[in-house]
Amino acid sequence: MFLTFLFFIVAIGFLGESFLEKKNKQEVQPFPQVDTSISISETKNAEPNVTPTEEAVVQTKKWYNNQVVVLTYHHVTDQSNQRYVIAPDQFARHMKFLHDNGLNPISLEEFLRFMETGTLPTENAVLITFDDGYESYYKEAFPILRTYGYPSVNFAIAGRLRDVADRKRENMTPPLTRQQVNEMIQSGLVTIGSHTYSLHEEEERNEWGDLGPETAPVYLKDLHRLEDEKEYRDRLFVDFRISRVSLSDWMKQEIEVISLPFGYTSPIVLETAREAGYRYVFTSNRGFVKQGTDPFAIPRNDMGLRDVKEEHLQQLFTKAKNEFEGEQS
Repeated sequence: MFLTFLFFIVAIGFLGESFLEKKNKQEVQPFPQVDTSISISETKNAEPNVTPTEEAVVQTKKWYNNQVVVLTYHHVTDQSNQRYVIAPDQFARHMKFLHDNGLNPISLEEFLRFMETGTLPTENAVLITFDDGYESYYKEAFPILRTYGYPSVNFAIAGRLRDVADRKRENMTPPLTRQQVNEMIQSGLVTIGSHTYSLHEEEERNEWGDLGPETAPVYLKDLHRLEDEKEYRDRLFVDFRISRVSLSDWMKQEIEVISLPFGYTSPIVLETAREAGYRYVFTSNRGFVKQGTDPFAIPRNDMGLRDVKEEHLQQLFTKAKNEFEGEQS
């Protein structure tokens, strides 16, 4: 209990000096202002707002009601060979598919209200989410989303948002800056959630030398053993709590949503997330959100890969439609 309380004090103080030295090997100020933004009006994807015309009539097809299809994206660029990457023009076609087929993106606030009350503001509801907090969300994805007036939520790795000196170091995908996030939030279309504080470090490897989430038990190299359960729970709690408290302080509102790195989940992970103050946990399990869905096991459908085309979206929403109709019969 004393150790947990001590970690909680550390979290509220945005990491004590010794913890920062261990994680970053340098002194880091919380969420410093970095002037690396690009005016949204100058981005190459910005277009005039979409308005209905006689030549382009949005389909009024009813796919489903009283459920939400959650989509996941990550990095939007044509300059990377990483797996979880989608090219900007491909992402634009995804959003056009939603628009042309009468699918209706909703805000995180509307989604959470549905989780609590079962009430949605629209049929054919979609929640668009991004993981990792990459700068490409600001430069490439947001201008496209704003064209359609589509809201979205970005689950950011909070520790990377604080990383200034090494922000663009070799082999690191540039993260969002505070200025970029503030600019998008002012549009009313963007919400920020947690993707942990620093449990998604791609350079870290597990016991067998494989890349993986640090939300799983880790191998303590100095001690030549896996961490025990208490060490594991304490490590998770510190990270989850730091991320939630720091983001809440920055956003001036309580952050209660977290998406799990690589979708890794377990009873200990979920218990610790609850203890750290989260009320909703997004996973990587495919499926659709309906009334009664477990708020600590919210399914999502990853569309943020290069080989995901419009026909895959067609298949996904057709499945959602068929499930809905099957439940009604």
